[in-house]
Amino acid sequence: MEPSTLIPPERVLPDSSASSKRALLTELANSLSTMDPDQVLEVVMKREHLGSTGIGHGVAIPHGRIPDLNHPVIGLVRHPAGIEFESIDSKPVHIVIILLVPDNEDRTHLELLAKLARALQQEAFRNAIMHAATPEAISELFMETNLQ
Repeated sequence: MEPSTLIPPERVLPDSSASSKRALLTELANSLSTMDPDQVLEVVMKREHLGSTGIGHGVAIPHGRIPDLNHPVIGLVRHPAGIEFESIDSKPVHIVIILLVPDNEDRTHLELLAKLARALQQEAFRNAIMHAATPEAISELFMETNLQ
């Protein structure tokens, strides 16, 4: 995957004011212009019903597999106020990254999920995301990390 395509600026929503987890996930699904938002929401909500993807430290990584997808798709929404996400630490979530992968790419799915989780465990990285002024700046942060 090209570094510039990891999370392009057009897939970054810097200032969500969604009032619920579902509303935030709907907003995120609708931002993925090349995908069917209903399908994205269905896949992600199905995964959320198995257990929250809120990994703690104000971060959630909802994810799933989409049939007929050609390559991984990643998007980000930042919720400055924080939103209830049923996270493992019971704290509000401020950074939500959606990860969608082709149905047949188990290894890619697990590798990207692990790399994102590792990067987002770092307080400095989370702070940089929260203080970035533009979607372009947030996208640049992901290019600078070793996620590829």
